[in-house]
Amino acid sequence: MVEKMDPFEQELREQLQARSAPGGFADRVMARVPHGRAPRETFLGFGLGFRQPVWRWAVAAVLVAGMVLGGLEHDRQQRLAGERAREQVLLALRITGSTLRDVQQKVGARDERESFSQKGTVREKDDQ
Repeated sequence: MVEKMDPFEQELREQLQARSAPGGFADRVMARVPHGRAPRETFLGFGLGFRQPVWRWAVAAVLVAGMVLGGLEHDRQQRLAGERAREQVLLALRITGSTLRDVQQKVGARDERESFSQKGTVREKDDQ
């Protein structure tokens, strides 16, 4: 079963067929290729032996510096957050200690009143 191709597919197939290069094509291409070595890029006047442009090194250096500074800033923020949390815990402990002292004083005062009133009652019973 052979399917009939539409005109677009037929034209595409014809255009994509392999063809041999025209005569002298390889010679023309080779004539355009430079025969000497490509100049080496330098960084601050020093030849590094790499063929990458200097701006790539500069971008890489900026990215590394940004990462290092970002890490340092992150550490600083973490330290500050830890210090704030520590201060909050110490404040909470001071408040809790103060509240416990107040409660202990009130309980102690109440116990003294109850003890005093019970002693007075006991004495009255003993006196009878």
